[in-house]
Amino acid sequence: MACRGPLSGYRVLDMTQFESGTVCTETLAWLGADVFKVERPVKGELGRYSQANPGVDSYGFLVMNMNKKSITCNAKAPEGLDLLRRLVAKCDVVVENMGPGSMDNLGLTYEACRQINPKIVYASLKGFAQDGPYADYPAFDPIATHTGVMVSATGLPEQPIKCGISVADSGTGITLAMSIIAALLQREREGIGQRVDVAMQDFMIGLSRSQWEPYLNNGKPNRRVANGMPLEDVAPSDTYPCKPFGPNDYVHIYCSRHPGSKQWDNLCDVIGRPDLKQDVCPEMATPRSRYEHREICDSAIKEWLKDYDKITAMDILCKADIPAGALLDCADITNDPQYLGRGMIVEIEHPERGKVKVPGFAPRLSENHVEYQCSPALGGSNQEVYGGLLGLSGEELDALKEKKVI
Repeated sequence: MACRGPLSGYRVLDMTQFESGTVCTETLAWLGADVFKVERPVKGELGRYSQANPGVDSYGFLVMNMNKKSITCNAKAPEGLDLLRRLVAKCDVVVENMGPGSMDNLGLTYEACRQINPKIVYASLKGFAQDGPYADYPAFDPIATHTGVMVSATGLPEQPIKCGISVADSGTGITLAMSIIAALLQREREGIGQRVDVAMQDFMIGLSRSQWEPYLNNGKPNRRVANGMPLEDVAPSDTYPCKPFGPNDYVHIYCSRHPGSKQWDNLCDVIGRPDLKQDVCPEMATPRSRYEHREICDSAIKEWLKDYDKITAMDILCKADIPAGALLDCADITNDPQYLGRGMIVEIEHPERGKVKVPGFAPRLSENHVEYQCSPALGGSNQEVYGGLLGLSGEELDALKEKKVI
C-alpha cells in the first residue's frame, strides 16, 4: 500500500516540459500529490525521447518525472481543450512553464482557469518576470544564470564561467513547489486561490544575495576569484589535486579567515609542517599574509596530498577540524553505498532501461516516506484520469484516440 504523503488528495495539472517545471511537479508528486502530466499524443513531452534512442524514454525524462501520471492530450484540438478545462475544474493546481504567450494562445490563462475553478492555484515559471521589460524574451538556464548575477561571480578573473549544473532550472522549480504549497496552505486558511509566478532570473538574483555584501561595502561588483574566497583574499582557499590525479581527483580546502581560528595550525600538524604555524612563520601569520605568500602555503598542501586520494584526504582533514570537501562526481555518488542506504540515491525499475539509480528527494519528513515510482509511460493514465476522474466511457476514449486528441 502506497504511503500517503503530506500532499495526498491534491491534484496537479502538469503542463511542464524540460527541467525547471518538471522538477517542480516531481517535487509535488514526491510529497504525495496526484500529478497529471499532460503530453502530446504519440510524441510525448519534447524531452521524453532522445535522438539516440527514438521511442525509448530518455534518462533526462526518467529523472525529472518520477511518481507522475501521464495523460495525452492535443490541447490545440477543441476536444482536447475541453478535456483540459474539465480537469482544471477537478484539480487544485495548474503548473506551466511554456514559452511566453503559449498558455494565452491555448486559452488557459489564469483568468480563464479561475473562471472555471475560483480556488485554483495557478503556477507559472518563466525565464523573466512577466511584469518586466524582458517578459517576452526566451530563456534557458544559462540565460538566467548570466542575467541573475551568478556568472558575474564565477570563473576566472579574466573569464566568467557558467556553472556546470542547471542551478536556475532546478532551483526555480523547487522554489515554485514551495510557493505552491504555501498558496495551498493559504487557501486552506482563507478559502482563496491565487496566481504564483517565479522567474528564473529573479530566483538567481535571490540565490546570489551574498554578492551584495561586498558590493555594499565598496560600491563595486564582486570579483571573480576562481576557487578562492570572494569576500577577501585569504589562503588556503583552493581546490587541490590528489592521487591518482584524474580529471576529478581534487579536494577543496579552506581555513577560516576569522581571528582566533586554529584551523591553519591544525592543518600544519596534519601535513607535518609545524614550521608554518601562525606563531612560528611570519609569512603564515594571518589568512591575508598566507594569500600573499600562497605559493609556500599551496606547495606544502600539494606535497602532502600527493600521497592521498580525495576521500581519504577529506576524511583526515575534517576529523582534524579542517574544512575540506572532495570533488565528488555522479559516479562517486552513485557508487557510494551510503547514498543508496539513506535514500539520496534510489533504484527504480524502468520497463526498457531496467534498473536505474537516480537521485532521490533531499528533504526528510519524519511522518512521510516517499515510495519512488518510475516515470510514467506515455498516456499510461488516460483511462484512470479521463475515464475515472472525468467519467468518459470506453467508447468516448476510443473516439478521442481515433481523432488523435489523446
